[in-house]
Amino acid sequence: MNLLRKCSLLGLLVGLVGACSSHTAQEVRLEGRTTVAGHQYSVFHPQGLAIRVVTVRPDAADSRNQLSVAAAYTDLDTDQPLDLLVCNGRVLQPKATVWFLDGALTVVGDSLTIVRIPHKQSVPGAELERVRQQHGTLLLQELLVFEGRNVHADGGSVFQRRALVQLANRQFAVVESVSDYLTMKQFGDDLLELGARKALYLDMGGWDEGWYRAGSQVVKLGRRRTDTARQSNWLVFARRPAEK
Repeated sequence: MNLLRKCSLLGLLVGLVGACSSHTAQEVRLEGRTTVAGHQYSVFHPQGLAIRVVTVRPDAADSRNQLSVAAAYTDLDTDQPLDLLVCNGRVLQPKATVWFLDGALTVVGDSLTIVRIPHKQSVPGAELERVRQQHGTLLLQELLVFEGRNVHADGGSVFQRRALVQLANRQFAVVESVSDYLTMKQFGDDLLELGARKALYLDMGGWDEGWYRAGSQVVKLGRRRTDTARQSNWLVFARRPAEK
């Protein structure tokens, strides 16, 4: 009887440890996808994590931080975030300064929204005030996909690409290309094939360094990383604070 009880307790403990390990490993689920044209992508699915935008480099040694990538562009003259209008309730600038940034990401609590900005217009002041009062964040970036349609023009340079994507199930993911040779238009077409309903570009090129946590290991993202020291803002997926 004692032996049976000990075996049962041991099995329960092993099951609990396994469940905890599985939960930790799944906080950022990595999925490899390949398009019909043969373009390969890494799709990072955050599992129950909070999203925030920060202007202080996130600590990779802090196990609460599970995924970190560059967000808004960085101003080449000032090394400050470009068109990060409101950050965690603090208004950084009252209107847009770069008119080709036609998408807006709003983060208020657990709510994320991607909207399209009319050509050569800024976000209304009333919306900035709403986000400020709710201690939220609002940044502008290039829109790739909106309502299931590629909205980016042809042409442009080729780079490795990365985007914040809203999928058909309304869940968000970070999608990064394996290839270094994609235009924005090609990237948008591939995102549609991968199931994107909306997609907002994330800063790349020399600002491409990011990382994610795979168990106890921190895995770096990006290839160039030449301007890592100048990175000014990050999109971070982190564990939620424990409830008291």
